[in-house]
Amino acid sequence: MRIKTTGISLAVTAALGLPALASADEVKIGMAASLTGAFAPYVEVEGARCEAARLNAAGVGPKMTLLVEDSRSDPPLSVTLAQKFLDEGVQVVTGIPFPDSLIPIAQAAEPYGAIVFSAPNTQVEMQVTGLTNFVAGAVPDPVNGAATAEAVYKAGGRNALLLVSADNGSWSEKLPVWFGEAFEHHGGKVVGTLNYSFGVTDWSPQIAQIKGMNPAPDVIHISSMLPDVGILIRQLRSNGFTGFIVGSDGFDDPSLEGAVGDAAALDKVMFATHGATGVGSDIDKFLDDCRKAGFKVQGIFDALGADMVRETHAAAVKAGSTDAKAILEALRAEGGNPAVTAPIASYAEHGGYPVKAVPVIGFKDGKRMVISNEMPSFVPAWQ
Repeated sequence: MRIKTTGISLAVTAALGLPALASADEVKIGMAASLTGAFAPYVEVEGARCEAARLNAAGVGPKMTLLVEDSRSDPPLSVTLAQKFLDEGVQVVTGIPFPDSLIPIAQAAEPYGAIVFSAPNTQVEMQVTGLTNFVAGAVPDPVNGAATAEAVYKAGGRNALLLVSADNGSWSEKLPVWFGEAFEHHGGKVVGTLNYSFGVTDWSPQIAQIKGMNPAPDVIHISSMLPDVGILIRQLRSNGFTGFIVGSDGFDDPSLEGAVGDAAALDKVMFATHGATGVGSDIDKFLDDCRKAGFKVQGIFDALGADMVRETHAAAVKAGSTDAKAILEALRAEGGNPAVTAPIASYAEHGGYPVKAVPVIGFKDGKRMVISNEMPSFVPAWQ
């Protein structure tokens, strides 16, 4: 469908410096979202809603309509809801940001010509399956792990222990390994690997093994989420571990500080994420504006949801069309499109995931601070 232009919208377009492509045409995004369940703290819906409202109020380009239903953090239900959205004619659909949800959704979306845009997805499975209709809003796990490896080595870490779990695919199992490869590239050493399962409330078996290691690690890396990582940090500190505790985007939950409790325990905690929040950034301003408008945004994952809406809208304007294939082509065009977590998100280089800086967040006196915000200089091979 071509986007129509009206006289009023031409004036708005000129004022915003955009091509003259405004109309009442519509882009529908179906979100099978974890409104409840284990992944609810990381859901992107409110940020997506806020950005859609902002764009619709501006009146430039197509109307952005979100269809949202609760997947209850259940992958099969996520797939079922996505199929419902596809039958309702959405151009874009998304689900739980893990391959057991996204791969079948992408396969189902292909005959419809629809785009699967997972704002928080980082797992490499989605980039190596050969799916041509998939876009991730975040950089892949090897890039995330490489960013923290470079930062912690520069900060003085030298001997790393990796905590790995098969419970959430490559995000929890392979990301620490990629961290280790990058850490050793920079001159550090991986001194051991220990397994765990999600839902840990007592880390004493792993801590006992850590205490017996020689050489002792001064860095522990884990790719997991709350409450597990909050408990881990507390128990490591109470057992005398004073080194670096390093993580991924699962640490980027606004409740982390409260879960740990002691500001001093956050010293030497670092994690790589998708944009700097809690530090007075432009992303924080966006989130604050959303809160003032009544949207219950939480943090960086809401900013990623806004990325999905903003980039899709910009691509439709660039393409002059609300056809999904035209939008996908414009998403992947040279020059990229504006985002919330970065000035520009470019898919021209890789097609399925963006090129953008990777912030590494640390703490000082219990407050978040940006340690680095750039692309890592070395990323392990993963394809």
